[in-house]
Amino acid sequence: MATAVATQAVFSHTDAIVEIWDVPAGTEKHSLIKQASSDRYGVTLTRAPGGTAIDEIELGPYAVRRPKPAGVGGDAAEAIGEFASGVALDGTWEFPSVAGATLATEQGTPVYIEADGDLTITQDTNVQVGTVNYTATYAKAAGKLPVKIGA
Repeated sequence: MATAVATQAVFSHTDAIVEIWDVPAGTEKHSLIKQASSDRYGVTLTRAPGGTAIDEIELGPYAVRRPKPAGVGGDAAEAIGEFASGVALDGTWEFPSVAGATLATEQGTPVYIEADGDLTITQDTNVQVGTVNYTATYAKAAGKLPVKIGA
């Protein structure tokens, strides 16, 4: 199953309502995930331990590769499962690949998640995870949308 991963936060999440969820090993930071025990969606704030994620940074003509660090204590989550991540239940997050999104996509348009984990603006049998939430000066691009989670 593919997972939608945000490239950045557009508007902040509320720290007071962040929850710790059990997540699959190696879940990337800013992944849109569904809580296993409910129908709620949120965005992970740290990468979960496990997996072999590599970060590559360009320094002039050189590419430096290193393991991506995981969240502190996420591998000792005995109280909730095997791995853990803080999950934002609100905020606006930029997703680079939303099916059907064009430069004409309007503010407040519902955004849905498909069964395979991809995002779309097509309702069909998909589950709504948020709405489009542009800033006043947002640089629109086809396929890229700022999505307000939980709206």
